Amino acid sequence: MRNFFKRISRAVKSFLLKITPGKIAWKGANKAIATTAVVIWVLGAMFMFVLEPGTPIGLIPLALGLILAFLCSASLILLLLILKKLPKSFLWVLPGAFFLTTMIFGDSLAVKFPLLVIGFSGLAGAGLFSLTKKNRSTLSIYQLIVSSLGSLIGLAGLVWGLIWLFDTGNLPEIAHIDAAQTSPYKAPLIQTPNPAEEGEYKVAYLTYGSGNDKQRKEFAEEVTIVTDSVDGSRLLDNWEGFAGKLRTRFWGFDEEALPINGRVWYPEGDGPFPLALIVHGNHGMEDFSDPGYEYLGKLLASQGMIMVSVDENFINSSWKDMFGDGLDEENDARGWLLLEHLKYWRKWNNESDNIFQNKVDLENIAVMGHSRGGEAAAVAGFFNKLQFYPDDAKQKFDFDFNIKSVVAIAPVDGQYKPGETQTPLENVNYLVLHGANDGDVQSFAGLRQYERVKFTDSLYHFKSAIYIYGANHGQFNTTWGNSDSGQPYGSLLNKKALLPMEDQLEIGKVYISAFLQATLQGKKEYEVLFKDHRSGNNWLPPTIYLNQYESSDWKVIADFEEDLDLTTNSSGGKVTSENLTVWREQLVGMKWGNKATQAVYVGWDSLAYKGKTAWIEFSVGDQQKLTQSTALTFELAESKESSYPDKDRDKKKADESSNENNDSDNDQNNSNKNDEETEESKKEEDDDKKAPEPIDFSILLTDDTGHTVQFSLSEYSYLQRQLTVDVLKNPSLQSTKTSEAVYNTFFIYEEILNAKSPEFNLDALAKIRFVFNKSSKGVIIIDKIALH
Repeated sequence: MRNFFKRISRAVKSFLLKITPGKIAWKGANKAIATTAVVIWVLGAMFMFVLEPGTPIGLIPLALGLILAFLCSASLILLLLILKKLPKSFLWVLPGAFFLTTMIFGDSLAVKFPLLVIGFSGLAGAGLFSLTKKNRSTLSIYQLIVSSLGSLIGLAGLVWGLIWLFDTGNLPEIAHIDAAQTSPYKAPLIQTPNPAEEGEYKVAYLTYGSGNDKQRKEFAEEVTIVTDSVDGSRLLDNWEGFAGKLRTRFWGFDEEALPINGRVWYPEGDGPFPLALIVHGNHGMEDFSDPGYEYLGKLLASQGMIMVSVDENFINSSWKDMFGDGLDEENDARGWLLLEHLKYWRKWNNESDNIFQNKVDLENIAVMGHSRGGEAAAVAGFFNKLQFYPDDAKQKFDFDFNIKSVVAIAPVDGQYKPGETQTPLENVNYLVLHGANDGDVQSFAGLRQYERVKFTDSLYHFKSAIYIYGANHGQFNTTWGNSDSGQPYGSLLNKKALLPMEDQLEIGKVYISAFLQATLQGKKEYEVLFKDHRSGNNWLPPTIYLNQYESSDWKVIADFEEDLDLTTNSSGGKVTSENLTVWREQLVGMKWGNKATQAVYVGWDSLAYKGKTAWIEFSVGDQQKLTQSTALTFELAESKESSYPDKDRDKKKADESSNENNDSDNDQNNSNKNDEETEESKKEEDDDKKAPEPIDFSILLTDDTGHTVQFSLSEYSYLQRQLTVDVLKNPSLQSTKTSEAVYNTFFIYEEILNAKSPEFNLDALAKIRFVFNKSSKGVIIIDKIALH
């Protein structure tokens, strides 16, 4: 048998030798490839750079391309010569080590981490092995020194790397100034009980579910109410293949038999009580997420609401997904499952001998979610009024619940797109919370859904968006904690800059409880909190908050959605300006994509128009007048860009103009200009070492009769500078921007205006002028100027 294989091997080698090209063939191939490539490049470059532009200067890039091609080939030859000098064992180890260390941290440290590990471990290994007793005697004094230094540097690098990975991070070098709290205006505190304090009801707890859960006894033998499974196969993709089999084996069911499992905290009493469901987001499915909202469940139940933490761990990601594609784009299924839970609650409320018979107020329902669950809550609100699944009419819907409120905690947006568009949402109250230090959903994605919430019926609704400095993604769930990613990537996160977990949980309790009490229990006094967070200063932990607010009874003067004509606004009025350095309309950018809403960008700089004041004015169309206006409102944010983009161009023009003067005047002018530039440069360096002051300017209002009133923005609140955040311990590793434009809604109340000018009539508002006479420079984003 051995001889047989030898004969086969010799025959194959003999055949390969016969067909292997000789030196002449290789030489011919080289010349043909080189000639063909050069001809293609020369002809193409001649057309691109010489003939079409009509200039001989195009010969330069033509020649440069040939030179770069030569250098590329030379570099490859040099690399091959270096590799040839290395031992074969080293060449075996290097690619494998690079691959393994690259896989650990992925994109964030795709090149840096492997190079550091290979470099430091290689130095340590080379030095230490050379210094062993067996090898040390053969080394010269210089080799001993180099080996010692190499081992010390290598070991120090490895130890430093370990210390850095286990370190929690660092605080910001320059602390942000809290613009709202710096303002002289002190918002009246809400004179009601702290919404984060427990209410008067005793709290009971139970679970419902399949009764045969393989992984958790609370949904197996400990359930109080047994539920049937539902078929989610039309909404879930990729529960298949080897990964799908592993998922099915772990849970004991597949996508055709999804369980209806929930943890319920409810008040002891007759009821009926409003019902709120909350669903977690994506997390390792083996690390169950649904227990993490117990803090909310106990609180809301004590205040007279039933809260359910819905179990959807079975559609979360898992290490098992590495054997397949995983359940991608599954947020439609998450939202649909929320509604399937509500069907049971409708049934139980009408079911005799059920513990919840007549105890559920089905006229006051809220759906809530965290992360992917946050998008799922909006999807549930959208699906609720439909008869069919938008992507497959074979899946019928029969819901139509009275969902009054939707709450999203650090949600994603656009993971599910019904009909390849964005999820709409109408005629519900909407609250979205997001942390500036979110290490998972690093951009305030929920603002896009916030903009898509529309009020089209005759009922009263409001929506609010809260941005929280120091809050991360996971600390709204007690089982997720302060690491917004699993290890080892989680070791890169800057956890030291986070709020304490108890503070973040308190913020969640204050806002979510106040929102549900206001929208489900009719306690309208809590609504003020969503207009101005300072009204809850005695409840909220100290940090910087930005809040947006909009209600269904607003009349918009300008939202900049109607067109790209800078001189018109949404109410039919005109827009005019003077001495601005920036003036444009565009989609508002974010860390990830854009906000899906347009706004006007306005900039000014005292250096551009010395001695002149910049302003922009919006006139009000007649159709937007209200008979009983209580406040003028608008949304503002800082834009981090140059306030004087034409500075170099203007300087060039000024220099050309000065050249026309005599030389002696030029010398004096140049000296003065150099002094000014040096002073300006020094001022900018000093400014970089401290937090920038919040932005301030004046606002001049004119009514139809010509009466005016002028006030400073800071009389309500200064404008907050963008909140710069280092999500990772080393900012150079971040692939996203460190800040984004997040609006704050400003309220200029009628009583403030009347105190300044009793004759002024807000109901007859004719013109709004922003006068930039306070801060010396800046660029701001203006949106949704409205009467309330």
